[in-house]
Amino acid sequence: MRSLLAIALLIWEPLNFAVKALAVLPTIAYRGWLPALELIVHGAVAAAAAGAGLALMNRTPAAHRLATVAVLASCARTIQSVSFSTLPNETVPGQEPYVVIVALTFTILALTIIRRSARSSR
Repeated sequence: MRSLLAIALLIWEPLNFAVKALAVLPTIAYRGWLPALELIVHGAVAAAAAGAGLALMNRTPAAHRLATVAVLASCARTIQSVSFSTLPNETVPGQEPYVVIVALTFTILALTIIRRSARSSR
């Protein structure tokens, strides 16, 4: 399960960020500094997720802490993105609560996997 979570962290957030950045970068100059800052934060979350995925795959000592931070940051980014974003949003109107529920469910599942993996590696 740990390797599945590592692959999800390595693929999902960076891919999500790449799609968002490709859609927004051509018009970022017209949008202002707040969307640019939001895009930078999304990039930092994607970098943390990719780092956590690699750390989990390589079984580094701090992998569980980094993965916990990355999963929580990813959940916060998802909730922020569907709740109050200055960037274009591709979520269908009215589906925001469902996206939040899925994000929270994934977060709980991922944190459970991380916790069990940390116990078994000791």
